[in-house]
Amino acid sequence: MGMDKAWLLALDLSTPRGVMVLGGPEGHYHREVAAESRVSQLFVAVSEVMTAAGIVPRQLGLVGVGRGPGSFTGVRVAVTAAKFLAAVVDVPLVAPDSLMVTAAGTNGDKDVVFVALDARRGEVYHALYRLDGGYPVAQWEPCVAPPEAAAASLASWMEKEEGRVKGAGNGIEMYRDLWPRGLERVDADAPDPAGLARLCRLAAGRGEYEAPIELLPLYLRRPDIRERCGEGERGSPC
Repeated sequence: MGMDKAWLLALDLSTPRGVMVLGGPEGHYHREVAAESRVSQLFVAVSEVMTAAGIVPRQLGLVGVGRGPGSFTGVRVAVTAAKFLAAVVDVPLVAPDSLMVTAAGTNGDKDVVFVALDARRGEVYHALYRLDGGYPVAQWEPCVAPPEAAAASLASWMEKEEGRVKGAGNGIEMYRDLWPRGLERVDADAPDPAGLARLCRLAAGRGEYEAPIELLPLYLRRPDIRERCGEGERGSPC
């Protein structure tokens, strides 16, 4: 069975309303999971959704997780649980960043999507993606910065590229008066089940697998809370 039809279990707890999705040939199931959940609570929820679907862990073919940025506890719990499950069941693991998950939830095919998620402390996590067949390709990697700085970076990019950009994430509405004119608001406030499942399957199709023992959460704040960009930035404005 190909990865596009295998049973997929995916998690993203980067925002307060975390999501879990289980999808396969016989249906799709999802539920909200609080970002502050413990690993033990999360495995209870995994067991419940698998029972609802009538499958057992050995029937999984793929595990996915949003690796952040976002809630420190939520990202850590989700990544830990996904690594453990993938290793124990011995199935492939994919781990896109959580801003990519939000971009994928816009359901576009060739759009440019700017994502801004509330990072608290008067900052936003933000990144810019160009969708390639629905897969978000980073134009700049995830960063954390004040919304004014994010808006200035976006305005500069839009002026240079002269292209239409869609805006997704709860940071767009929170700071709606800051963003450049011409940014098209779309209804995708945070990672959602459909976007998460779609992106995990696209990542698997591209062979973007992670070794469970090596996967680390994506944290964008240092202990002293200075902002920085994600590793491997490509044209990042930070």
